[in-house]
This record gives sequence, structure tokens and C-alpha cells, in this order.
Amino acid sequence: MKDKKNNYYNKDSRGYSKNNRGDRTALKQRANRGGAPRGSEPPRGYEPLRGSERYEDRHEMTKSFCVCGVHPVEESLQMIPAKALQKARLLVAQSREEKSIETIRALCEEKSVEIVACDVRELTRRAGETRHQGVLLELPEFQYTEIDEVLDSLSAQPLIVVLDQVQDPHNLGAIIRSAAAFGADAVVIARDRAAQMTATSIKTSAGQAYRIPICRVSNIAQTLRDLKSRDFVVVGADIDGTPAQDVDFHRATVIVMGSESTGMRRLTRTICDETVRIAQNPEVESLNVSVAAAILMYAASQQRNLGWAQ
Repeated sequence: MKDKKNNYYNKDSRGYSKNNRGDRTALKQRANRGGAPRGSEPPRGYEPLRGSERYEDRHEMTKSFCVCGVHPVEESLQMIPAKALQKARLLVAQSREEKSIETIRALCEEKSVEIVACDVRELTRRAGETRHQGVLLELPEFQYTEIDEVLDSLSAQPLIVVLDQVQDPHNLGAIIRSAAAFGADAVVIARDRAAQMTATSIKTSAGQAYRIPICRVSNIAQTLRDLKSRDFVVVGADIDGTPAQDVDFHRATVIVMGSESTGMRRLTRTICDETVRIAQNPEVESLNVSVAAAILMYAASQQRNLGWAQ
């Protein structure tokens, strides 16, 4: 049984022992951790976090996600377009020195991002196990694009990248970044058993997730069949496939990348019109899926009439 002295219910609203409420040392330690003394005013130019906002419904919290820490927040504000930040807000610990986040504050003003001052404990609650350094950018739920919208506005030589259960959000973000760099029309992911758009994948994409359509579908196999019915050629990455330099990417093409551990699923492979491989030193282990995807998209860009790809 726990000692009553350490019981949560034996502490006041600030987290201190009721027997030590006026201890100056405890107050000083709290200030050093980033908390603000009770009754202190938020920094100039900040809106305080209202009590009704402090303990939001858990279901609503899952609809948004957070970027934590000074440098990650600054990078995100630089990379993400202002349009995608319309419903975002920056949460700042009341004790955070204003000079240390001047660049962040300037970016927020430039892109009309609301700045909210709040208690450091609220930041810790929202950040979970991630170190927040007194700064947390709360982003709205990521907006996926319907694949029909993509098909209605394709380029002259369309290229769509389909991910068959890629699991790592870092790989997802890296593939999205490469897709934007090499002129792909969209990236398609599975709704289940696959990496989704999170703060990690968005950060890894260097903000490109907001510049290229990301589609989420319930059934990868059916989506591939639908694309084939629209005269797309489905090319799956496979170790036994045709060398990439011998594949014709002038056609409307779907490049399919399988999961990190097992590659494409059997059903996905049977739907492919052909398979493609990257010629490499046989003594070297197979490439990471994001690296392989980048190489195949680069090979496709060299054949497609993109103007800048020469």
C-alpha cells in the first residue's frame, strides 16, 4: 500500500504536498522546471489558455497532433504553407522567455497562427513522453485527398505512388518528399495496417505532405484495379523484376512499394502488370523502401516530359 504522504490526493492543485504549500524552495524548483507562479500574467501578446480548453474531450484530441520542441516547431512553421496552418495554434509555457522564441513568434504572426499561453503541466500532458521545451505546435487533423479528385486533375504523363502497408512514418514522410521532388501526382496509402500522416511523417516530408495529394483508401487491391481500368500500368517493386532502366515510364504509371519487411503482398503482386528492380551490388543488403522509392521515381522522372528533369 502506498504511503499517504505520496498519495496524489494529499497534494494541492499545484502538485505540492499540502504540508509544504508555502515552501519557497519548492516554488523555486517549480520555476526552474518552467512553471509559472500562481497568479502570474502570461507574456505580452499571448492569449491565456481557458479552463474549458484545458481538459478537452479525449476523442477531440485524437483529431489533431502536436509538434514539440523549439527547433521542430520552428522548422514546421517554416515548411508548412499558411493555408494548412489556419486552424493551428502555438502553446507556450507562461514562463518561457520571449527572446528565446522570437523567430517562432514572428513565423506565427506571418502565417496568422494563434499563440496561447498555458501552464507547463498542460504542455506536458499534451506532449506525452516527448520533450516540449515549453513550446508545442498543435496542428489540425491532416486532410487527405480523395483519389477521384486526383484522377480528375492528372498531369500529361501521370505517376501515382501506392504504398502497400509501409509501416514506418519516417519512411512514409521520406517517400512523400521524394514524390514531390520527382513530380509524382499523388501518394496513396492504406487506411489500416500502415503508417498514417502524423507529426513524424509530416516533419520527415519537410512539409511536402501539404504540397502533394495524399490519398487514403480502404482497399489497396481494389484501388489498383480501378487505376488499371483508367489505363494506368501498375509496376510493382520486386527483387526479381525488370531493371528500372528498361521499364517504360512514358505511360500513365503506378509505382507500388511494399512493406519494409515482406515487400508487396501476394494479391498486390498478382495485380501488377509488371515488376521492377534496382540494379545494385549483390553483396549489399536490399535498400530501405524510401530509398528504393526515390530511385524508381527519379528513373521515371528522367523519361517523363517534366521540363526540369533534364
